[in-house]
Amino acid sequence: MYKGMVMLFSMTILIYRRIMKRYSYYFNIMDISICVKIPFKINIGNESKNFIYNENKQDITINFIQIEERLNIKGQLILQKNNINIYENDKKFIYELCPTPNKKGYAWIIKNNKYSYELYYLKGKEYYFEYSRNILNSIRIEEIINDNNGLILHSSFVKWKDKAILFSAPSGTGKSTQADLWSKYEGAKIINGDKTGIRELGEQWTAYGLPFAGTSNIFINDKVPISCIIVLRQGKENKIRKLSKKEAFVKIYSETIIKTWDKVYQNDIINTILNLLTDIPVYLYECLPNEEAVYFLKSKLEGDIK
Repeated sequence: MYKGMVMLFSMTILIYRRIMKRYSYYFNIMDISICVKIPFKINIGNESKNFIYNENKQDITINFIQIEERLNIKGQLILQKNNINIYENDKKFIYELCPTPNKKGYAWIIKNNKYSYELYYLKGKEYYFEYSRNILNSIRIEEIINDNNGLILHSSFVKWKDKAILFSAPSGTGKSTQADLWSKYEGAKIINGDKTGIRELGEQWTAYGLPFAGTSNIFINDKVPISCIIVLRQGKENKIRKLSKKEAFVKIYSETIIKTWDKVYQNDIINTILNLLTDIPVYLYECLPNEEAVYFLKSKLEGDIK
């Protein structure tokens, strides 16, 4: 009996030690508290420093779980995209992370519910998650934001007179150029040069900085109410017009993260955009890449672009 008690005690200590070896990292993204529980320490990159905090609370929990063998997925492969294979099983989606396309996976992330995710990874593959950037790119952040009445818009986000102006356009159209011009000539603060978090809290649409910023490397954790969204197009002169709700929807939808295989996600995104467009004006701005474009738009904004 004594030996049995000793063995039980030893096993309890072993389990306790294993639990104690887990580390918790808390990220605050768009006023959503995300706790990453992981069995090893990670390096916090510049993109994450302003988004990590020490409060012991969370809205969402991501549990990293080490496994000895690859996950046996019983489901249908519905999409292969870049380094991700997506399977559907019992109306759930399993995301398999691969080192390169057509290679065997090293990690799998499964959503239990809107508050809980599990990420299984192969023993020895910890190096894929050594840095905060890699973790944030792996945890289906766009889905977490979608579950909390928000979306990510491909846009440059500047703070001007305590309001957000969002310059949205496909890559290479000039959104970073316009943000830089507003910073130079109007003293606007660039919060993010490539992506903006948008979320409705109460009756107000708010723009958020994100720890994702493309090549701009501007990762500021700030939030302000949205004034307007400017859809950019290169032009030979400066001219602007307000888009109809239908026109605006097409423009905004094309610059968000789209998951056509996930009908629930898609319906939520569509409804969020439609609600956004009920309150926030969207303008098409054909403009030049110079100082004149700043003052032309400023004059229109101050006159509410009539």
